[in-house]
Formats: sequence, C-alpha cells, structure tokens
Amino acid sequence: MSILSKIGTARKLVKNNLIEKGIYSKSTNKKLIVAMYHGIDKHENTKFNQRFFSKSNFEKQLISFREHFHILNFNDLVNNNYSKKKPNLVLTFDDGYANNYHYALPLLDKFNIHAFYFITGLNTVEQKILWADAVDIIAHYAKEKSKVTLGGMDFMLHSHEFVNEEHQITLPAYIRRSNKKGFTEKEDLVSQLLSIYDFRRNTELYDLWQLMTDEEIKKASLSPNVTIGSHGFYHNNLGSLSNQDAVDEVIMSRTYLEGIIQKPVTTIGFPDGSYTEQLNDSLLQEGWNKQFVVDYRYDDEGKRDSIYERFGLYPNMGNTHKIVYKILHQ
Repeated sequence: MSILSKIGTARKLVKNNLIEKGIYSKSTNKKLIVAMYHGIDKHENTKFNQRFFSKSNFEKQLISFREHFHILNFNDLVNNNYSKKKPNLVLTFDDGYANNYHYALPLLDKFNIHAFYFITGLNTVEQKILWADAVDIIAHYAKEKSKVTLGGMDFMLHSHEFVNEEHQITLPAYIRRSNKKGFTEKEDLVSQLLSIYDFRRNTELYDLWQLMTDEEIKKASLSPNVTIGSHGFYHNNLGSLSNQDAVDEVIMSRTYLEGIIQKPVTTIGFPDGSYTEQLNDSLLQEGWNKQFVVDYRYDDEGKRDSIYERFGLYPNMGNTHKIVYKILHQ
C-alpha cells in the first residue's frame, strides 16, 4: 500500500471515529439545507421500506439538530432569517401520515422545532391509502406469483417485487411514469392489492400506512411548529402529467387544505420529487412561493428563488451522528 493510500485510510478512520463520538465539522457550502422525512413509528420498522424512523431515534435527532443547526420556521424561510454562526436547516415531512401527528408533532412541540407537513387530498377518496405503501406491504405478505393488472399489463410478484417481464418494468416504475390524471388507476391498484391481503385489519401495521384525518390535519395546523403544505391531491407524479393537469391538481389540493386549516397554503413538496420547470413557473404565478423538490433535475440550481432542494433522511443512513454529518456534507 502506498504512503498516500495509507494516509487516506487513516484520515477515514479518524473521521469515522469523530462522527461516532459526535464531533462534527460545522462547515457546509450550502446557505440552507432542507431535510425530508416521511414517517415516525414506534419501533423503526424497516421490514417493508426505509421511510420510518422510531420515536426514540427521531427525538435524538431533534436534540442533535437543535445543538448543531439553526432550524428555520416558515417566517424565517420567507424573510431569509438565516444564521451566520450555524448551518441553517429546514425540516419537512411528506405524505401526511397519522404518525406525523401522533408521534412527530409532540416531539416538535417539546423541543419547539418547526417542520413543514406536505399532505395529499386522499382523505376524499374511498381507499385512503398511498399506493406505494400498499405495494410495499403486499409485496411482503403476498404469495409468489401474485398478480395485479394495470394498463393492460400483468405485474407478477417475484422476490417481493411486482414486475412485468415483457416490458422489463416494475410496478412502482410504471406508476411513477404514468401520465394519467386523477386517482382512478391508483385506486384500482390499491383495490387489487387489498383483495390479495387486506392489511387494514392488521393493527400492528397502522403506523405504516394510515393518513392524518381532516381533524388531525386541523389540529396539527394549530401548532406554531407546523406549516401545512401541499403534496399534490392524489400523490401523482406531477412532472409526468401535462402542465395543466398538474396545476389543476395542485389547486385542488390548496382548496382542500385551506378548507380544513383556514389558512393560506403557499408551499408544496412535490410527490416523489417529480416536477418540471414549466410547472415551477406556473405554480409560482398561482402563489406557490416555496416549492420543495428532491434533486435538481434540470440543471436548475440557483435559477429560481422559490425552489429548494431536499435531502432525504432514512434509517439506513446510520446513527444520529452519521445523519448530522451527512446533512452537513451532502
């Protein structure tokens, strides 16, 4: 091994040791870092997906965030109230899970830390379930070669994944590429999946799929530590729809949410991070002055003051110290 290689290895070992001990570099090239959560459950169940932290783990993260970051609320973000002494951080939650209300909100209030809750309009449909959660759960419980049919294509379950072999496409990939507006296709999918195994009867799984009720959304909005924003109405990938269909869906979402919370809704977290530059501009004209994406997809960093990139946080990233380090150095 060369001397340079040995030095590089030694540096990595030292860095990892410092991370484990909670000693971090405070440097970051970003003026603002936006972190994206999904769900908080009791035990950090990663059997079905990597989207849910446990309550205890989330609490540790909040304690660490409060020590090492300046965490912005809605007014801070609007007025550019950034700290010059600490890295600036915004917390966001996607999907509007009931666990955001039952587990995350009490901790946000306990530590007086703000978060944006991006919520769909799925309380208005018959099956109040996000399609991705239904796929994750059924793919775990269903028998091999279980089948669902969408768009004239059969998707067979193989090794916990629904796949159409002819077109070499997975079920999630098909859904994300779909340009069909509304919820008909997704509701059909969820109904087919529930006919294979109705997981709604399994109380142990509630935290992994149940969404906030309208009343819980209203109560959450009363907390000074929560800003309610849109996550589309049907959780369609808005960048896959026509621009007008996407704008119409987001406006539906605003009407629905404002009717519940009786406050203006001017923020959006794009489902699956899917957007277009045309949609960004159209929504800005409609008053959506804070738009949150996942990964800049059009070489558009710095082009629009209203657009913010987010960094997803997941249990497989390691302990709290590693998560903080990755946030700072992402």
